[in-house]
Amino acid sequence: MTALTIEQPLKASLDSSDLLILETLINNSRISLTEIGKKAGLSRFAVKKRVEKLFNEEIISGPTVVLNPSLIGFKRTVFFEFKTNPHEPWLAKLLEKTNSCDLVYGITGEYSLFARFRLTDDEHFSRVLKKIDDAMANSFFKKYRVVNAIQVFKESDVAFKPKETSSKLDETDLRILEILLNQTEFAETPFPVSTVQLSRLLGRFGLKVSQPTVFQRLIKLEKFGVIVRHTVRVNWAKLGLKTKVIVRVKANPNVYNVVAQNFLAAMNEITDLYRTGEEYGLLAIVRMRDISEYNFFLLKLYDIKDIIDTSTTLVLEERKNAATFLRRDQV
Repeated sequence: MTALTIEQPLKASLDSSDLLILETLINNSRISLTEIGKKAGLSRFAVKKRVEKLFNEEIISGPTVVLNPSLIGFKRTVFFEFKTNPHEPWLAKLLEKTNSCDLVYGITGEYSLFARFRLTDDEHFSRVLKKIDDAMANSFFKKYRVVNAIQVFKESDVAFKPKETSSKLDETDLRILEILLNQTEFAETPFPVSTVQLSRLLGRFGLKVSQPTVFQRLIKLEKFGVIVRHTVRVNWAKLGLKTKVIVRVKANPNVYNVVAQNFLAAMNEITDLYRTGEEYGLLAIVRMRDISEYNFFLLKLYDIKDIIDTSTTLVLEERKNAATFLRRDQV
């Protein structure tokens, strides 16, 4: 099993052509149906029908993009873990409605909720912290912890090195990225929006941008590494990958970056990977079929000589796993 090379048997209703189309869309959702057809030996119409089948069976929920968070103004990625109980569903709902929180998991262990926040600066962090403190004052345990991500090595199956750029994104750029991140909410289709559609959708935000200008801005966003990949949202559980865990890795302190970049980021089971300031200095989100497969994954980890120890948290429920909106004026 790999994240981007899908093996049979995962879902009985999918044949080899379906799996090839799905793999192609994961790697590049903006590739034309004609080009996919050439790879799969199918007509454009046949490819279109198969993509619609993947969409109707909820194996994919539509196109999206993977962005480099440091290049879209998110200077900090922060994880919160909350100790709560089943009688406090309001806390998870609060996190789900918080725009700067783009991921919420129900987890095992001392803490029962795990959330990821995208933050623009220290002031943004202070506002988020105040909101959480006010909420936790009404909780039973009144306990949470904060884990800062020092470096992002991999997200959404894409390994990359964060980098800074002097070019700034304006309101039009941010709206384009917001639409691309959340295409199904704007267009409700399994197919990516065209630059003509993007131009029209920008009008909803009061922005008058011509199709050629939209095209040039897309080229710029891809060239500067803001858009890392055009892809599709996949329901991996429907493909048999039903188990997700959060793994904290302790390594020799002087080789954390080497272990992350040269070994862990290349592992297909790892979808997201971060360097943190914790004793277990790497945090990875791992996806696989079942616990027995996870056991083999752990054995692979311990084959890396600089890894000392690991700590595992099982994800019980994905409460929120959606693209964050990029408006800077909302917590």
